[in-house]
Amino acid sequence: MDNKITSIERKITGEPTIVKGTIEENCVFENTIMGGYGTLIIDKEFIDDMASIAQSLTFSNSFIDLFSQVCNKVSDYYTSNQKNELQREETYNQNVVVDEEGMIIGTKISSLKGKNISKCSEKSVAAYIIFKYLFDNNKITRLPSLVLSKLGVFDSEKREPHAFMTFEKESDNYPTKYLLFDIENPTEIADDSGKKYLVPGLYSLTDEEQESIEIGNQCSPTSLFELIGKFHEIGAKRIYGSIIKTKKM
Repeated sequence: MDNKITSIERKITGEPTIVKGTIEENCVFENTIMGGYGTLIIDKEFIDDMASIAQSLTFSNSFIDLFSQVCNKVSDYYTSNQKNELQREETYNQNVVVDEEGMIIGTKISSLKGKNISKCSEKSVAAYIIFKYLFDNNKITRLPSLVLSKLGVFDSEKREPHAFMTFEKESDNYPTKYLLFDIENPTEIADDSGKKYLVPGLYSLTDEEQESIEIGNQCSPTSLFELIGKFHEIGAKRIYGSIIKTKKM
């Protein structure tokens, strides 16, 4: 049975919030991902816009191409050539919605279209709605999830709030079981000759790594591009989750 999601909130315990279900019109996204400000209202206009994007996608034999299309179309939605003189928090505050008693209830996410301020939270919820639409309409067979967790890199203890997606495993031609999709952070890879490419942040997850994601343990998955071609990831290795798994005595 498909869950109807009317509110999304980050947990202060450090455990991840995992969304599986249909995000309903006017779902409230408590966006503490940005340091306590910026509650999002997932309004009908935005949901309809994401459905239109989903319907515009083309399908080929390449599953990876689908992720590239979503990256590009979500980026196009949130960006424009018009310069936004306001900072991120100011843009949120300028577009707030108030109730009949004058209380601020949040900012409609559709009002951020073309404002050039989107980060992982806005991009990930957009991608999630798109992929959930595709799943519900039998265009893809991997069930998507939206994950609010943390992100860091090797050689640093700093972990920042982060939003990304995972996909359930299935039997297919890719050397992977689960997938992790980080729309905010493309991956830089290089081939054997040293030529560099910027590709979608798409990772293979083993069963153990998927379990780590679900409970918030740290894991550093392998780029899917390392598994399907003669490429290797360059740059700082990313770590998802914030809890250091302790060994059993």
